[in-house]
Amino acid sequence: MDRIKSLKQELAALKQQRKADALALKKSKQWVNVKNGLPDANTKRAIVWSNDQMSPCWFDDGKWYVYNGSWMLAKDDVVEDVSHWMPTDWMNVPYWPQCGPGIVNRLKYLWQRVTDKASDMTVDLRPAGWGSKAQLDRKVVFYTNNSGEITSGMPENIPAPLGYNKVVCNNVQEAERWSDRQRQWDRAKHGKIQEDRQRIEEPIHAEIRAEMHHNMTYARNPTNREFMRRAIEKSDGKPSPWKYERESYLHSEGFESKR
Repeated sequence: MDRIKSLKQELAALKQQRKADALALKKSKQWVNVKNGLPDANTKRAIVWSNDQMSPCWFDDGKWYVYNGSWMLAKDDVVEDVSHWMPTDWMNVPYWPQCGPGIVNRLKYLWQRVTDKASDMTVDLRPAGWGSKAQLDRKVVFYTNNSGEITSGMPENIPAPLGYNKVVCNNVQEAERWSDRQRQWDRAKHGKIQEDRQRIEEPIHAEIRAEMHHNMTYARNPTNREFMRRAIEKSDGKPSPWKYERESYLHSEGFESKR
């Protein structure tokens, strides 16, 4: 009987803990008016609503700093006119709100959702030959800057980091074209890095190999000579560290090409 009573108490405590966790999760997904309070010292990251858009922000010393792709807080990243915030750790929790605070933003979201569904229906009814321009359910995003660098981006509703422009691909053809541009950029960047590595490391490898040949030639006994010979043979058999290639592609491209 004592064992059953103990199990019942543990089950009741577990239910209470689950209710508390569910309540905390629900509160973390609700908008809070800044007039009703600001995050406490333990809250470092939150989603804010400012100028009719959502932004992932850091909260520090009573100020909001928009996420710029790094851990640094700059004066230029300060967000003004914040009306609401959501206590969601956007870096560790895979959640992003569907709409802004208030009934008006909710209605806008529902209207956009209805119109998007109608657009998706027309896409599904198109001939199969139009597949290269099929609309994407979740649009692919890339970031590019003035130097020509192209990287994969975060979801469409998250702003681009400082110094980058956001490219939103509306169909498959655009996504494949920008993916190919990213591969070209990666190949050029990787080739430049490999050339720099070879220019620095090749003389070091040559000096090490010359030292190994010297030790083999002037070995004190046959055992040491054979050891160095095998070491040189093993070293020569390794692939060149400056000749390997790398390639980046979208998950869908890799699935289609069975990579």
